[in-house]
Order: sequence, then C-alpha cells, then structure tokens
Amino acid sequence: MHKKIAKKFLFRVADIIESHNLRPFLSDGTCLGAYREKDFIEWDTDIDIKVRAEELIPNLVILLNEFRQEGYAVYPATMGSILHGVVLWLEEINLDLHGLCLINERRWQLSGGDKLNLPAELFEKPEQIEFLGRKFYVPTPIEKYLECLYGQDYMTPKKVGSIVGLRAKGMYGQLKVTDIPKYKILLGGIK
Repeated sequence: MHKKIAKKFLFRVADIIESHNLRPFLSDGTCLGAYREKDFIEWDTDIDIKVRAEELIPNLVILLNEFRQEGYAVYPATMGSILHGVVLWLEEINLDLHGLCLINERRWQLSGGDKLNLPAELFEKPEQIEFLGRKFYVPTPIEKYLECLYGQDYMTPKKVGSIVGLRAKGMYGQLKVTDIPKYKILLGGIK
C-alpha cells in the first residue's frame, strides 16, 4: 500500500465522516498499525474504519454521494436489503467503512459471511490516539480490542492472520437480517 496516498485518503474520508458529526474509529489492521507501529502496517492491504451503526446508517446515502463527488470508486456494502457500509477505492487502495450494529451488548460488523462481534463497551467511551499527525478515535481500551482481534501477542508483527481464535472465543458468528434491529435502510436511495 502506498502510504502517502493511504494517509491522504484516510484523512479526507475521516474529514467527510466527521463533517456529519459522526465519530469514525480506526479498526482492524489500521488500528493495530496506529497503536503498535505508529504507521500503516507494511503488508496491510486496506484501511479500516468503523462507526456505530445507529450513527452511520442514517447518514450513509449522503456519505456515498459525497465520496463519489471526491472521485472515489464507491461500492455499497449490504446484507439483504440493509445498507450498512461502503468500500471505497482510490488508485490501488481500498478503505472499508462499516457500521457496528448493537445487538445484545455486542457490536456486530455485518460484512462478510461470518459476522465479527465484539463487546459493545469497547465503542462506548472512545479515546483518541495520534496517528500520522492527526487524532483518531479508537476502541477503548485499545489493548482489549486488539487482544480480542489478534490474541495476547498482538504486539508481535505477523504477516498471516487468522480468525480461528476469534471463532473459538465466540467473536464470530452467524447473523440473519431478521436479527438486526431498526437499522433497515433500503437501497432505493442509492444512485
């Protein structure tokens, strides 16, 4: 990933999200890189941002249109008829922006086959960290979040990741569209 382009891309997308009074969280490998390496992870292939679904989803169609105006390739992410995020492309870099849906004290990421779910409290009292000269929100406590995703040795760089441990901890599971409360935005508003 070209780090200079990735930084500019992340900063601009965060600006757009924040202009709607939304709070984006660095997540997944982007959060790990920000915390552990104070930079993007050398072999990471994307940028990851999450927003609480109850904040993101009502604003997502507007955001999609603004992202298109910036010249990004925009691919809405859906589960059934529920619009829950977007994948953006700028040159060879993709940025995944997904909502985290609150169900039974867990925050569920709706993308992919298996659904990642994490303790909701990680996203309720966010703190900011410095990343590439700018402040970003991260799940808090960040160490607990990173341990949930990457295990106790998250500070040790590894090129190959696995969700096997997360499945064993119950962090991945199946979720049906009918399980998702009140976040039902139909695709009719997307152009």
